[in-house]
Amino acid sequence: MECFVRKDGKYLMLHRNPTKKLMPDVWMAPGGHIERNEGLFEATRREIFEETGLKIKNLKIKVTGNAYLKDMEMFFFFITADYASGKVKDNPEDGELVWLEPKNILKLDNLLAELKEVLPHVFNDTSDIISYKAVYEKGNKMIDFELDKP
Repeated sequence: MECFVRKDGKYLMLHRNPTKKLMPDVWMAPGGHIERNEGLFEATRREIFEETGLKIKNLKIKVTGNAYLKDMEMFFFFITADYASGKVKDNPEDGELVWLEPKNILKLDNLLAELKEVLPHVFNDTSDIISYKAVYEKGNKMIDFELDKP
């Protein structure tokens, strides 16, 4: 899951370390994986605290999707949450954490390709949830994107 933490009209974004094996030097929201016997929101709170040092509240699922890269399939949830407390901690192993306005996020070089397609929905105030599939050729080079019809 990736979580778009909102504070004062800005969202916390992660510029991944260029040495990362998967999606190096790519901009995305912080997040991680769900551990065994863990709920989605529980996992989101844990991952955001571990990676950023922040506590969050008012979690909402905005997007669910599948991404395919060669022989790997990844399932995603994009979640929004409000900042509750804490101070952003340095996390050089994962990359740099930066608060950005939505209009500036959409202009980032090397933004995770599928985010260009779904961020307008992530940033809107509707309660609708959308679903998609994306296919990557290599790295951050997306070759197919399709929204699922409800």
